[in-house]
Amino acid sequence: MGAFYQKISLTLLNLKIKNKLLIIYLLATVIPVLLAGLYLNYAIRTVVIENALDEAESNIDKIETRLHTMLSRVTSISDSIYLDRDMYTLLKSEYKSSLEVYHAYNRYPVFDNYLTYYDEIDNIQFYMTKDMITDSHFIHANEEIAESSWYLQAQDNRGKIAWIYKEEEWTNDRTLTLTRAVYDNQNNFLGVLCIYVSSDKLKEISSGELHDVIITIDNKTVIYHQNDAFIGQPASKLTRENGMPKVVQSNYVLDKTYQGQEVKVTVHQFKPTKALYNHIQIASIVPVETLMKKPNQIFIRGFAVTLGALIVSIVAYRFFIRSFNNRIVTLKQAMFKVAKGRFNIGKQMVGKDEIGEVYDELYQTTQSIQQLIEEVYVHKIKEERWRRKQKESDFKMLASQINPHFLYNTLEMIRMKAIMNKDREVAAIIQKLSKMMRTALKSTNDQIPLKEEVELIRTYLEIQSLRFGDHLRYQINTDVELDRLFIFPLLIQPIVENAIIHGIEPKEGTAEIKVSITTSDQLLQIEVSDNGVGMSKERLRTVINWLSQEDEKNEGKRIGVKNVHQRIQLYYGASYGMQIYSGVSQGTIVIIKLPTEQLTQKL
Repeated sequence: MGAFYQKISLTLLNLKIKNKLLIIYLLATVIPVLLAGLYLNYAIRTVVIENALDEAESNIDKIETRLHTMLSRVTSISDSIYLDRDMYTLLKSEYKSSLEVYHAYNRYPVFDNYLTYYDEIDNIQFYMTKDMITDSHFIHANEEIAESSWYLQAQDNRGKIAWIYKEEEWTNDRTLTLTRAVYDNQNNFLGVLCIYVSSDKLKEISSGELHDVIITIDNKTVIYHQNDAFIGQPASKLTRENGMPKVVQSNYVLDKTYQGQEVKVTVHQFKPTKALYNHIQIASIVPVETLMKKPNQIFIRGFAVTLGALIVSIVAYRFFIRSFNNRIVTLKQAMFKVAKGRFNIGKQMVGKDEIGEVYDELYQTTQSIQQLIEEVYVHKIKEERWRRKQKESDFKMLASQINPHFLYNTLEMIRMKAIMNKDREVAAIIQKLSKMMRTALKSTNDQIPLKEEVELIRTYLEIQSLRFGDHLRYQINTDVELDRLFIFPLLIQPIVENAIIHGIEPKEGTAEIKVSITTSDQLLQIEVSDNGVGMSKERLRTVINWLSQEDEKNEGKRIGVKNVHQRIQLYYGASYGMQIYSGVSQGTIVIIKLPTEQLTQKL
């Protein structure tokens, strides 16, 4: 465990400061704010749902009390009818005519009295086994009725009360119905009593509820719903799951999907008085999404405010961290320069905090180091400077021994002697050589018109033509305005000279040198080609690698060509320079590419 904490500590120490600040910001601000927002949303959601469930629970308690009272009253009525001796007399008497039957019915107004005084009852009917004329209350149980499931079930219950969802005989209206088999004193089966509960009364006791209320019997059949289309339907159709499951508890809460919404279903279950096996379920549907609509709106507004505050804090954090990081980077770069021995850092940094103080101390340190360096090495620097000046003096003295004017005058004298001796060929050679020497000796590092460089090449090739005679032919082709472009001197002549020495001289037969100067894509391209002996691939690779080397090995061999390549890259950039193509007995092509935009005026 200790090694683990040590590893985490080391990882944190290795992080950049801005990353450490970011972690602190996330841990101290962003994450707590988000967690607090999530907790508040969850807490509000829980409180709202609990309040809604408590309210639904209270409402269901009221509905349960009313419904239980109403069903108990219906049960009491069934008890009274069950024990009524007059009904026994009515059913046991013998009648000679239908008129006597009607008079007997009229002398028994009990059912009508109950319907008059108890609005919980929609109708009372007695399905009698005796075959006599029926009316609205007394109905003969013919073979079809006697074989129906509810009738047989009532017989099996032997006078016990059962609640079913049944059609009224004459109106075919289905409603909650109490069924009970009736027997006389000798335990003879007289028929089945059916008391129909008023649907309007069921609606009345459930009216005014904010949420949907569903009343089912035995978790099978819906006996009440605000939407009449669901009444009489199986309870399973109201939810995607299999209705409300049978449970032991009298009160419970379910999570269901109701009409496409996630809901909480608060259920109360009770057993009607004296019922044999029936249970009544009262369910209140609490729509979670609807309840959370307003809290969600409040949460969204609160989240927007929180998000706005976070955005402001993030902007402020980024501004701070950028400023802080820039100052850290400035200090780091200054220390890096000092570590590399470069002490020319800025005098001060913006800001007077701890970072500014460290920078000021660093600046004072560099000043002290520079002063120490000056005191220690000043003598050595002065001595080295004196030696360099001494060498320059020696060089100037040596150079002065060769007076260019003396050289030019001597060449001119030799040329005049050749003319006087009528050797015009020698005189022409000396004249061209003198012209070429003047151009070469006056060359400096200043740019010259391209035209002068081309004239120098032409003079050089004319001299070589006199030397080689018919063995050498040359061409100079150009399609540019030579006097409008400026290049550094002696960039082309060493290439031509190299072609003469290494390509033409070893070749047998007629040799040819061609110089082409063209422009394309903002480039000036100078191509020097010969049909000399060429080079092998290995030799060409060696020469190309040698051009870029900084050492001075083999000094004197192709040093002019190497000087040209390095001067081009020095003045015009590393992307420019020489390209060499060659093959054995195939000659050599040297291409120089220069940027046209840098040649239109002197640098």
